[in-house]
Amino acid sequence: MKNSLKEHRRLKNLTQEELSKSSGISIRTIQRIEKGLSTGSSHTLKTLAKTLSIESSDIFHDEGNPKLFVKNNIKTLKLMNFSVLTMLVIPFGNIIFPSIIFFKNRNDRKMNTIGKKILNFQILSMLALPFFLVILFLLAGKGYGGFPIILIVSYLTYGLANIIITIHISVQINKEKEVLSFVPNVL
Repeated sequence: MKNSLKEHRRLKNLTQEELSKSSGISIRTIQRIEKGLSTGSSHTLKTLAKTLSIESSDIFHDEGNPKLFVKNNIKTLKLMNFSVLTMLVIPFGNIIFPSIIFFKNRNDRKMNTIGKKILNFQILSMLALPFFLVILFLLAGKGYGGFPIILIVSYLTYGLANIIITIHISVQINKEKEVLSFVPNVL
């Protein structure tokens, strides 16, 4: 079990003193919980959780559990996930925009795990796309008097696959389940 009171407090841009004043819990108690010297009473945890707008069970969480413990995490991860679809309009948008969101929020624990998986998947898929397009181009022949229609169909298929994967990832984020566990780390 990991104590994440300090993470939650920092996400809300609060000092220990400010959290103490707004919750009514002594600063010494907050310090002891953050250092792991105390788990706090149920009343203390409920009060701190209410002040931080989280569930009291989120103050102590299992590190192996991919639970998204802050609602802002879910919104940011979904924004990052759906920003992948900009590739339908802007070349390499599926890497550019998620990267911007990722690097702005990389200090967040969930963004650093789930967000990194989303970005790794997009980078790997964009690296694999040219190989598949070249193979299709060679298999289809050089006909059609210019740009083969098979390449256009392939890119549209890639876009459709990205839409389906994006929706699936969003559902997994909502259910607080592991996302893209098969994707190796590139970053």
